[in-house]
Amino acid sequence: MADRQHASSYRWLIEGLLLFALASQTLTWLAPAPILNAIIADLKIHLGDAGLIISIIALCIAIFSLLGAMVAQKFGALRSLIGGVWLLAIGGILSGYAQTFAALLACRVLEGIGFGVMIAPPATLVMQWFEESAWPYMNMLNAVAPFAGLTAAYALTGPVFDALGGKWRSVLLAYGVAVAVIAVAWTLLGRNAPGHEHAGGHLGEAGAMRKVLGMRDIWIISIALFAGMWVFQLFSAFLPEFFETVRGMPLDRAGSLTALIPFAGIFAAAGAGILTGVIGLRRPFTWPMQILFVLGCLGSVTLNNPGALRVSLILIGVGSSALLPTLITIVMELPEMTPTRAGSGLGVVWAAGYAGAFLSPVICGAIAGRFGLENVMVGSLVFGLVAVAGFYFVPETGPGRVRARAASADLQTPDTIA
Repeated sequence: MADRQHASSYRWLIEGLLLFALASQTLTWLAPAPILNAIIADLKIHLGDAGLIISIIALCIAIFSLLGAMVAQKFGALRSLIGGVWLLAIGGILSGYAQTFAALLACRVLEGIGFGVMIAPPATLVMQWFEESAWPYMNMLNAVAPFAGLTAAYALTGPVFDALGGKWRSVLLAYGVAVAVIAVAWTLLGRNAPGHEHAGGHLGEAGAMRKVLGMRDIWIISIALFAGMWVFQLFSAFLPEFFETVRGMPLDRAGSLTALIPFAGIFAAAGAGILTGVIGLRRPFTWPMQILFVLGCLGSVTLNNPGALRVSLILIGVGSSALLPTLITIVMELPEMTPTRAGSGLGVVWAAGYAGAFLSPVICGAIAGRFGLENVMVGSLVFGLVAVAGFYFVPETGPGRVRARAASADLQTPDTIA
């Protein structure tokens, strides 16, 4: 059964649908960022409220990634994913008709719930449809997709905004309709892997969430991701605003510069996914990448030279994205993991990460008026150092660890004999 399952060419259609679904998450999440000034002016809100428009989704993800993992455990990964995509689409479409800040926030909550419900299923579906040796490469593709969505959000939203007559609601409506097309595709073409037809095939694993909550490594990863996402979300949400208001850049230039982050992330996530699969090691793509991330963030708000600024933004993209496929693979490879436990584990990890992503724009946006946006962004890099330290203590889970230990033993043998 397993051989037929892994040989099925239908798994590539499932993977293709996953890529579109994952890209749609970040596209809808960060779509308001490049047009925050227009939203602020139209709804007559301040920067803290504007930050909430972005970060409320992260709060919903933090809550519903855990609840979504439990839903997936009960009803199956496929049904959970389809439901999440539809919620994301409906929230995006309704955003195009929101006339007040409260109405827009409610629509964003709906999108956040959909995003959160979609967190756990991809890892479970990958483990069901693909053999273990393919996991790093599939996780690489699935990590690239969100950065493709981010790139589109930053690079396309400005031109789309201009093309639609400077109407921010029309932009959000257009993105919502695009996600609805993806939801229809999943509804018509989504399928469980052979042998997992009944609710994902893992109904008997009722204690999956309890099991992963007892894992020390899950807690370490969660703390590190909380800190890393604090910084990433703050810079993702406010860099366009920083470039416009502090550096005096026009909207299109601020958006195109910020788009360098996810654009670089596409190649970095792809390269990290391939390399970690080839060398069989995971740790080189965790804490060292977080160091690059912190350096890039620091340079992006302190350097004025155009070339140095671009390098800094590229470092942010490389440092943040190279971690993602590796992180997912590490969770899947932890001892005693099953498809459902991996989904639950990623639900816990992402809940912590998105909790940080929710808090940072709200808190930092609220105090930016007093301390200055640049000072707040630089000060937040303390969390980046916490992320570096946390990921340093994450164990090596890849098959290459055996070869590395053997090579280390061989190098020590002459000294031992001497």
